[in-house]
Amino acid sequence: MKWNFWKDSSKDTSMMENRHKHLSGCEGNSRELRSWSNLPVDAFNIIGRQLDFIKWVCKNSRKIQAVGPIFETLPVPWLMEHSWGVDGSVYSLSSFHLPIENQSHVTYNKIEGKELNDAVICASKFGWLLLQKSTLSFFYNPYTKTIIKLPDLDINFNRSTFSSVPTSPDCVCFAIQSSKNSSKMWLSTCQPGDRKWSTTVKFAGPKRAVEDVVYSNGTFYCVFTGGALGAFCVAHRYWSLLTGVDLIPAVLYDSRAHMVESNGQLWIVYRSGFKCFEVFNFDWSKRNWDKTYTLGCKAFFLSCTSFSVSAEGETSGFAERIYYHCDTYSSYYSMKTKQSYRCTFYTWVTKRRPERVWIQPPEI
Repeated sequence: MKWNFWKDSSKDTSMMENRHKHLSGCEGNSRELRSWSNLPVDAFNIIGRQLDFIKWVCKNSRKIQAVGPIFETLPVPWLMEHSWGVDGSVYSLSSFHLPIENQSHVTYNKIEGKELNDAVICASKFGWLLLQKSTLSFFYNPYTKTIIKLPDLDINFNRSTFSSVPTSPDCVCFAIQSSKNSSKMWLSTCQPGDRKWSTTVKFAGPKRAVEDVVYSNGTFYCVFTGGALGAFCVAHRYWSLLTGVDLIPAVLYDSRAHMVESNGQLWIVYRSGFKCFEVFNFDWSKRNWDKTYTLGCKAFFLSCTSFSVSAEGETSGFAERIYYHCDTYSSYYSMKTKQSYRCTFYTWVTKRRPERVWIQPPEI
């Protein structure tokens, strides 16, 4: 049986069939073509050990396409390290670790603009990074080397994120500043191409530090120390505090909340003790956080931007797990066993200096 390295389409299948006929020398030698999606994860790990980060050259279209089993069958984030280097010019060093055993790819991209050096990653979505240095912020795509600069900010924000692909006309950037020392907080929005951020607006806040921000269906949701949840509607520029304060056990206050969004549902995840986690799901009817002991067919990936991934079929091995960065390696916490383990899909030991985030794979 032959496995199809090409995307599933009638054109690609026809090309592969012609190639097989040519190699076999027999037009009547029928062979069944199968999609990569029919291979189990363990089989990919075996294949992955024999492959590099593949750049498949399609001679007919004369286009270089990044293909391989990981793109079509494992819709999970890649682990990315990022650091800056200066040697006359500024360089962005990105190391991508794929969820195939011992597979990684490193890129060195020359960056125009020394002022961008040492910017830190604030958010990672759709294969793009949102970076910040003082009042300077910009988008960077480590796959295409594209940079989209944003206007300077007039606030020192705690958290920021964005709504959609930065090249789309509906992309909105959001920044918030809030602290436990003030009952006021400041919000600002911007779209790529704008000459300045919208006028920074002061709202009454929960007098808590903002810990994470996510976007869902036209609204940016902000979670504060203690579990207070607020919402900013982009269309109406309206802020509302959806809950009271101090909704979670005080013992978790010293742990930063990671908020995860999936299909309109919100979760917050706290690190509790040594390599343990507690998870809360937001009850929209009660406007409260309910502790949950299962993720169902999901996996969470925690970072500056956290992801929820469906864990069914070929990705069922990820189910009921919370993936996170620990010291020089990545780990996962099992909701079933209540213990943490070294990653089997992300086994690489990484350096302490580079920033580590989860990033979505490039689309083909």
